[in-house]
Amino acid sequence: MMVKGVVFFLEMHQPRRLRPNVLNKLCDLRPSEVNDSIISPLIFNDDVNKEVLNRVVERSYIPTLELMRDISNEGFRVSLSISGSLIDQLLMWRPEVIELIKELVKNGVIELVAEPYHHSLASFVSEELFLDELKAHVEIYESLFRQRPVAFENTEFLYRNDWGVVMERAGASIVLTEGVDWLLGWRSPTYVYGSPTSKIKLLLRHYRLSDDVGFRFSNRSWDQWPLTADKYMAWIRATPGDFVLIGLDFETFGEHHWRESGIFDFLEWLPKEAARADVRFIHPSNLVNEDPVDYLDVPYAISWADVEKDDSAWQGNDLQKIALAHVVSIGNLMRRNGLYKTWRYLLTSDHYYYMSMKYGPSGEVHNYFNPYKSALTAFKVVEDIVIGLACALSNRR
Repeated sequence: MMVKGVVFFLEMHQPRRLRPNVLNKLCDLRPSEVNDSIISPLIFNDDVNKEVLNRVVERSYIPTLELMRDISNEGFRVSLSISGSLIDQLLMWRPEVIELIKELVKNGVIELVAEPYHHSLASFVSEELFLDELKAHVEIYESLFRQRPVAFENTEFLYRNDWGVVMERAGASIVLTEGVDWLLGWRSPTYVYGSPTSKIKLLLRHYRLSDDVGFRFSNRSWDQWPLTADKYMAWIRATPGDFVLIGLDFETFGEHHWRESGIFDFLEWLPKEAARADVRFIHPSNLVNEDPVDYLDVPYAISWADVEKDDSAWQGNDLQKIALAHVVSIGNLMRRNGLYKTWRYLLTSDHYYYMSMKYGPSGEVHNYFNPYKSALTAFKVVEDIVIGLACALSNRR
């Protein structure tokens, strides 16, 4: 049987980037100044964060969400994860984006997918923290959008058996993760799978069809360029299986691929060509009652990042491991001093992603996103903040 359903998933996330060279400023704080209202402006580079957010809102978020509203009457549906880190920034600086999302959620166009609130590496720290991050994200969804999610993901589609158990405890019926070749073997990502350790259903991203849009769409040297909606839907329809999960960064539309590339025309024509190909856009919840065709044992971390599709994008070298360990080491101290929210921001995956030292295609992607243009600089930024916070908090005693 050939695919007749598409789960179109978009990850909507912007980190709160950190400010470099703050060690001395933190150490110079008087005990009375050690509070969030003083420390947050010191360590978060919010001038840059606001500038980036405004650019992405104008280029990507608003035009894409408005287009989704326009094509919803043609059957377009999307599943969306909006990191708490981005929600916080949108509420501060661009609340109209939140209002657009509310409208699309209310009208049944968007189904929300929960994740760790701060798009963090909490799952590497402790089950308790991971669970708290997931629950916090569910709560903000319910508060803002009046929708309780049944589909979850870990940050960047990270998944392991034990993490699936925690996501189930947080309320997940479905978990989205990567269709990794070495894990699937002869099996296809186009079916619902079960877990041997929990009752969750696993939906697996079809990374080749996803990357055709996410990475190759603007590549004029690609032998399939230009990618048109009719061609793409023909590929999907010709794929054996029950459904295809397409997973992309939201910023694919308008930011990673500019309007001039034709990416919005592509999106606009997708539902028309899907209908012509007898393919339907569905939400993850539409598959919640499907029986799994098999069970996937995932004892080691998988993700959608890099060619390795494991945890090496964030924990693949000593700099990344040392930085995370040092951030974790000041967690209790920051909690006791009313800086727990700030500490959770320091666990955002992007900070460690910037410390990657990979080469080749994966290294190029890391470099594209790295605001510091150097893994060592990214490491020093986090280390300075950790040492500076420890210094400031010791002054307070």
